[in-house]
Amino acid sequence: MKKLAYLLSLFALTACHNGNHKQLISDTVKRDTTTSFKPYQLNKDYIVIDTGIFDATVMGGSYAVVTRNGKLADTIDKYYGIEKIGNDNYLYLTITGTGPGEDYTSKTQKSQKSISGSLGSYIMVVNGKKQNLSAFITDFNDYFSSPSVINGNIYFWQIKKIDTTGNNSISAAKYDPVTKKTTNYYLVDDYIETDDANYFSAPYLKNDTIYFDGENKKL
Repeated sequence: MKKLAYLLSLFALTACHNGNHKQLISDTVKRDTTTSFKPYQLNKDYIVIDTGIFDATVMGGSYAVVTRNGKLADTIDKYYGIEKIGNDNYLYLTITGTGPGEDYTSKTQKSQKSISGSLGSYIMVVNGKKQNLSAFITDFNDYFSSPSVINGNIYFWQIKKIDTTGNNSISAAKYDPVTKKTTNYYLVDDYIETDDANYFSAPYLKNDTIYFDGENKKL
């Protein structure tokens, strides 16, 4: 699985469409005042006021409730965190709660709050204003595109539907938040027959090269 890599020079892609989207503020997870959680500073602008576990049926993870300037901002995927793009410019993945979950207890961890939920949308924050990343980028898939912020740009898997059979054109792409343009490089066609949101690994930087590790045996 993910044995081969798609390689792109760090400078081979140069960064689409902008748009507006209503602000998304998650209030699906209310802070449990009966627990002794100590808030902590996540970065310059965000504070984590609560954490717990979410169950999305086919997968799960940890959530974090974050505030900004003393006000509730969102419930985010704690593992993805909040990636800084630039000055007061951030990217994070929201978690949408659908109800309470079962308490989770292990030998090494105390009981944690748990919710049933699902992966939400990638939110880009620019000067305090939130918008869905998909509003700026053509053929961005919140579930499979796996974006990474590298040197101020957003690298992601661009997924374009080809036909009604479920086939998709997959490209390695880069969005430049400054120019608001996307550049891409076609890789392969893929039906993506899975519920695994990690089917496409997040692109990463190594030795001035952006790596796109994929399922398909193509370099």
